Amino acid sequence: MNRRLTTGLIIMAIIPIGLLSWMGFAGIQSEKEHREQQIQNLGNQQLEIVRDSIERVFTELEDELDQVINNTGTDIDEIRILQRNHNLIKQIFLSDQDGLIYPSADIPLSRKEEAFIARIKETDISFNFLQKSDTENPKETSLQGWHTWFMGDGLNFIYWQEKESSAHKVVIEGIELNRSALLSRIINSLPVTNEENSTIRISLFDVNGNILYQWGSWSPANNIISDSVMPLNNPVSSWHLEYFLDPGSLNTGGNRLFLAISLMTMFLVIITLSIYLYKESTREMREASQKVSFVNQVSHELKTPLTNIRMYAELLETKFTKEERKTKKQLNIIISESNRLGRLINNVLSFAKDQKNGVTFNPVRSVPDEIIKGTLDSFSYSFKTKGIKLYTKLKATKTVLIDPDILGQILSNLISNVEKYAADGKWIKVESSLMDETFILTVRDRGPGIPENLKEKIFGPFFRVSNKLTDGVSGTGIGLSLVRTLAEIHGGSVVLLSEAASSNVGAIFQVRLKSPKEGT
Repeated sequence: MNRRLTTGLIIMAIIPIGLLSWMGFAGIQSEKEHREQQIQNLGNQQLEIVRDSIERVFTELEDELDQVINNTGTDIDEIRILQRNHNLIKQIFLSDQDGLIYPSADIPLSRKEEAFIARIKETDISFNFLQKSDTENPKETSLQGWHTWFMGDGLNFIYWQEKESSAHKVVIEGIELNRSALLSRIINSLPVTNEENSTIRISLFDVNGNILYQWGSWSPANNIISDSVMPLNNPVSSWHLEYFLDPGSLNTGGNRLFLAISLMTMFLVIITLSIYLYKESTREMREASQKVSFVNQVSHELKTPLTNIRMYAELLETKFTKEERKTKKQLNIIISESNRLGRLINNVLSFAKDQKNGVTFNPVRSVPDEIIKGTLDSFSYSFKTKGIKLYTKLKATKTVLIDPDILGQILSNLISNVEKYAADGKWIKVESSLMDETFILTVRDRGPGIPENLKEKIFGPFFRVSNKLTDGVSGTGIGLSLVRTLAEIHGGSVVLLSEAASSNVGAIFQVRLKSPKEGT
């Protein structure tokens, strides 16, 4: 982002937004807090009324079910007739300390009774469990109460009461309620939508967050958060109520208009700024793309004639005799400079490929040391003219799976750095080895070294260490970045070893490439 774009962003965004914030924040914030508190208090009052209505439904229901249980004996035929004729009763059961008395596998069962036994496998309705399920203290027992459990698509209800059987034995008689009939009774006790509640919406939610019932004419959007939430009491403690109020029903006076104008102004500023930024960024991206495309095309065009120049110069070199030393020296300069230009073009092409589609990885069966020797030969004349002594310790003599182009380009860039920035050391050492399925290449020099705090930054694109030895030396700043990229493509890595960085004398670069041995 250039300076002109930054200045425009500051002027067009910070000044109007800051001015609007200063003018409206204090008043709007105070009114907002007051309105939210007012809505919440109103919502709590409304929800308390609804909660009391639902509690009355269950209180009346308990009285009704108590009468059913008290008027029902333990005769199974009598129980079956009762539950068939009562739309609120889904199933009646009897249980004692030993388990279910009815329905049980000891007597012939209807499909409805068999379904009840299958349902209650997911919950515990044993004698002791029911007596303790409705008490806060687990050591105490209860004589009646509710038991609920979640199954299928909602909450299931059982009301039970302890009673004495005809055999003077304590049993529990329970009633599983018809969920639809119970919900219908609850809904009938709740308000309906009319003109009195045209600005509100109250919703009853189950444990899954599904709406069981709602009333009020106002329809909030799906992403609107409720103004008040209230859970219900046992046996529907997993249900809750939510209250929504239409914010337009409250008189906000002139602040609403001021807020609307402020938001519209901010919106226009943001739209204008977005259009400006879009035009600037697309223009810069288009120019950058054109530059990259141009460099890429020119590099491709240069590569073919340069290859021909180098090839014919090398052929011509073989025809000179020892007496023609001066001419041969000039020819060596042509070859050396052609090699250097070829490496530079390869770097530019590789960098452009990596930025666009990625460098192609083509491993073949090769001996790493032969690739290293071929690369070193292309630097022989440069080493000779600059007085750099080359030492090698090559131990990677076995055939492995490796990409010759990647290895050659990695080594070329590392040696080029020595040639440019560490030539005064007059010394370079190249080592190679194979360890299991890893090829290791080490390049050492005796140049000025690289500070410890820059050992990672030097691998960034276009980064160059600035000191008296590097200032004024030409270079693109992409060499080490390409080394790391190529090493990672080959399943490896490159590091500047700390033993050299800490001494500030020379640099040691170590490259590791994944290189399976032949036959593995």
